[in-house]
Amino acid sequence: MDSIAQPLTRIVEAVQRFVIAPEVRLLHVVTESSLRLAVLEHIAASEHHGDNHSPFFVLETPTQDGEDEWEGRTEELRADYEELRSLLAKAGEGVSLPELWPPPRAQRELPRFCLELAEALKRFSSPFDGVVLVLAPVEVRDPKRWVSEVKALLGRPELKKARLIVVEADGAHCEPLAVALADAGMRVDARPDEQQAREDMAQMLAAMASAPAGATGAQVIGAAGPRVAPPPRKGAPAPMSAAQREEMARELKVAPALLEPGFQQSLRLKVLAAAHALREGRPVQAVQEQREVRDLCLNAGLNREAVTMELILGGYVLQAKHPAQALEVFQAARKRAEAHQLPELAVQAQLSLASTLLVLQRSEEAAHAYAEAGKLGVGASVPVLAIEAYRMCGQILAGAGKTAEATSAWKQALAAAEKAAPEQRSASSAPEAARQLAELCRKHGLKAQADSLEAQATALETPSPRRAQEA
Repeated sequence: MDSIAQPLTRIVEAVQRFVIAPEVRLLHVVTESSLRLAVLEHIAASEHHGDNHSPFFVLETPTQDGEDEWEGRTEELRADYEELRSLLAKAGEGVSLPELWPPPRAQRELPRFCLELAEALKRFSSPFDGVVLVLAPVEVRDPKRWVSEVKALLGRPELKKARLIVVEADGAHCEPLAVALADAGMRVDARPDEQQAREDMAQMLAAMASAPAGATGAQVIGAAGPRVAPPPRKGAPAPMSAAQREEMARELKVAPALLEPGFQQSLRLKVLAAAHALREGRPVQAVQEQREVRDLCLNAGLNREAVTMELILGGYVLQAKHPAQALEVFQAARKRAEAHQLPELAVQAQLSLASTLLVLQRSEEAAHAYAEAGKLGVGASVPVLAIEAYRMCGQILAGAGKTAEATSAWKQALAAAEKAAPEQRSASSAPEAARQLAELCRKHGLKAQADSLEAQATALETPSPRRAQEA
């Protein structure tokens, strides 16, 4: 698809120019989240360009609100250096790197990173020529600080052999910095063209709709292939009968419809058509297509899929600016989920129902609905959803001046967090609930309780050592 190929082609061309222009200190890349990994893969592949003599170190630690993310980048730098040293030793081609340097003492954040980078640069002698740092934070929460820190890296004379490729997927934060560098800065826009993306999707949907019955492989998504199914090969098994499909479905424990020729293709086509209609600004058509998707799943006995598609349908109805109708869809989704013993989907339906009540400005009912979602989440053993439900309930109650009820809801959120795994707690909104409760305590002069809750919030944000090591 050209909408994807074109930005990636621009990336390849830009990095190639960067490689052969050592006077350029900064290449700024702006892209979108959907293309971020592909962009990084193409950048990393450029390390093997014939004219490149600098290793590429890709550092992805996100920027956070005042957190010491440069410590994370330091660990990434050390790990990449050690990996390169090990690879060179195994290659046995006469090129080697000294052992890893000892970490400097009493240094934190950016200054320590600069010291570590300077130590790495000292160890890169011929045939190496400095290093290329690919700074690609997963997200940038403090753009102003981020830009100033990148500028500081470029300004240090001991780091002049370090060239930067900055990849941003949530805004062109460092673009002005690249502009200010004049000939020492380069920019490339690796975002897909929205109009081209829509046209590509429309063409793919049309090709999928015209794919022959029994299409397989690339033909299913509209790629090239015979317009008529080829005759069966000699000795090929005959198509399954309805009875055989049912028997195989029982053995595989799946719905028989999944084995029917063309069913999955038809379902896939309608799902994509609904999403495309919404993106094109045609919410009414999106609702109609998505309703057909839900009905296809219902008629095929795909109960879990039917509830999932109904939840998406409710979202499309909201996009069509019909919140009252969306409320009915989410209510039906919860009933269907409970009827088919799908408790986690029932929780999701209840959360959607509660948020729709907020859209309708029925705050009191929304608070009750979130409380109900929290109760369902605890019962269904999905504590992350329970945490979010109780936190939202408390937030609504606090906004209405119901301090005691809000306190109770936030305490229930923290109680639910105790039942979650450490990595789930750190990724949930439990720390926010603890801080909201701490703020409430501080307003009422309960300083000790507030301090304790702040400490609890910090602890909740910290993943387990095993999880941190994996990351």
